[in-house]
Amino acid sequence: MTRLRGILVGSALVVGTLVGAGDAAAQNLEDYDYENLGLRALGVDVVWANAKDAKGAVGFGVRADLGFLGPYVRVVPRFAFWKADIEDESVARFERNLEALCNPPGCSIDLGEMRRDYYIVGFDLQWTLANRTLAPYLGAGADLYILNDSGPPIKGTFLDDVVVTAGLSGVAGLQFDTGKHLRMYADVRGTLVTSASNVAVYAGIAYRF
Repeated sequence: MTRLRGILVGSALVVGTLVGAGDAAAQNLEDYDYENLGLRALGVDVVWANAKDAKGAVGFGVRADLGFLGPYVRVVPRFAFWKADIEDESVARFERNLEALCNPPGCSIDLGEMRRDYYIVGFDLQWTLANRTLAPYLGAGADLYILNDSGPPIKGTFLDDVVVTAGLSGVAGLQFDTGKHLRMYADVRGTLVTSASNVAVYAGIAYRF
């Protein structure tokens, strides 16, 4: 959790510092205009994620580059999905909590193996260099998480439910524009979200329009 907070705070401070350190012209509000936004690139990526109470898992994602809202600040909406096995200790702890509610006491609950689906919809504000073949980027994002636990013992019960929650993330990455239309990228993202805080690594390729 401390590492996640560090990524979030560090990314926010660096983005603010770098944007604020731009040319004087970049400080003018008129430099930030949504009319300049439009689909610039569309990418697909592979993600490896390690979330709270879950084992590491591989998933996929898609993202769009909508161009620059202002000097060096671009807007990146994104979607990601992965499915992970819930750690045995987390399941055992949940079983003990349920057993403590038994009346009369002494019941035994076995939830077996459980899995969790992660659906993430979000967007970033990323600081990056425009028109550079090789460019680093840093950003902060807002996320909507849809979590769905599943497993034979809980199917059809109140535990077999969908939870919707919000998160905040920080990202640091590097992109490489190859040729006229292709872009390769990789980044590390840390997200603070109720019951699903995670660190994830993304790598992908995008088509530039």
